[in-house]
Amino acid sequence: MQKPFSICFLVALLATSCGLDLSPEKYVVKSILLSSYEEYSFQYQGGRLQKIVGTDSIVLNYTYFKDSTSILHLDKSGKLFQRTQLAYSGSELSKVKVKWKFGKAWYGDSIMFSYSGSSLASIMYKKLTYQATTQNGNLTGIRVGSGTLSVSYNIAYDQKTNPLGSVYWLTPFILPSGTTAIIQPNTIARYFSKNNLSTSTGVILGATETNRYSYTYLHDILPKSINLEVETSKSKTSDLVFVFDIQYQPKELSSSSP
Repeated sequence: MQKPFSICFLVALLATSCGLDLSPEKYVVKSILLSSYEEYSFQYQGGRLQKIVGTDSIVLNYTYFKDSTSILHLDKSGKLFQRTQLAYSGSELSKVKVKWKFGKAWYGDSIMFSYSGSSLASIMYKKLTYQATTQNGNLTGIRVGSGTLSVSYNIAYDQKTNPLGSVYWLTPFILPSGTTAIIQPNTIARYFSKNNLSTSTGVILGATETNRYSYTYLHDILPKSINLEVETSKSKTSDLVFVFDIQYQPKELSSSSP
């Protein structure tokens, strides 16, 4: 099951002759500590993410091909329990295929993406086409159907750089659950957006749920911690930890020759 991810981001900043270099694009995630206190360390080679190792003994291994990326998910005994394949058309992510083991059998699912220019235009999942709207490099809307049978998500962002944009890691686009899978709109929004998600309001068959994310920032550039508030028509829960601790490292130090 996907864990709510709470991250406290600690940044190792480069010192220059003019002081600290505060350009967020010069850093990559080094590790993420979840609210469950499970920590995931990111390993890079040649500027690319190669492996994520968790204290819960979950390991993700990345292999890069010309037009795709393969991610193998291994458990604490080293056995494969899930495989994710990212397919690209040029520089755009076009399809994500997931295969996972449940019991003694393997199951699969996939999600597809289409674009208008360089902007995401639609998402195809389980024979449904979700229309996507973007603004200023952020995915601001996902919707399918009409009237009482519709599903929609309206998403807002702050003005800070999203450090996990275009990074596919532990949190999936479609979450395996038993023999089927469930779409994760907020995970998709974070992947496709340049800023940090602040509010997501989902309306599913007339029922509304709003998630509000509040951030603290280190040097006002990279998220240090994220709290979550969840509100429905019947309840409101505040001060949930969404991300507890994230550490960064300079890109220059994370890259090496293959």
